Amino acid sequence: MELIDYTNKWLTGEIQEDLAMVAGGVVCLLLALVAWRWGSSESARAIILPLTVVAVIFIGGGAALAYNNHQRSKQFVEQYQESPEKFLESEKARVAAFMKIYPQTIIVSAVMMVIAVCVFTFCDKPWLRASALALILVALTALTIDFFSKERGVIYQQELDTVKIENVG
Repeated sequence: MELIDYTNKWLTGEIQEDLAMVAGGVVCLLLALVAWRWGSSESARAIILPLTVVAVIFIGGGAALAYNNHQRSKQFVEQYQESPEKFLESEKARVAAFMKIYPQTIIVSAVMMVIAVCVFTFCDKPWLRASALALILVALTALTIDFFSKERGVIYQQELDTVKIENVG
């Protein structure tokens, strides 16, 4: 396999994650609509806004990432065609940089979840509890996405390390 094939395989996985985030946002929006239409309890009414906010974040963020990744795929091909050697070196540096982000995501998500669980446990106001549930949803989504993204990143990094400069073009 050529270097650009490894890059496209990695990028396809990223785009699939982005679209999964959009789908999750759509589900959150549908749940918010269900709560708005048929929810009669105070808690059902309280969850509408937090779920809508999460939906907007997921749909907007996922769509923007999918679009950017699609645009990047064109740039990657151009860069690869210009100079496979430079492309390999730039990809190694780029991947090494984003691989450092994953431990931070775990810490931020864990802190978000602890705060949200505490709010949910110790507060009795439905809007606070609903907001805490939405925060847990965001944290779990970030962990889930990064779980798969990191795995693909590690594989891609290993593939980049095995590519030989003379075999690049």
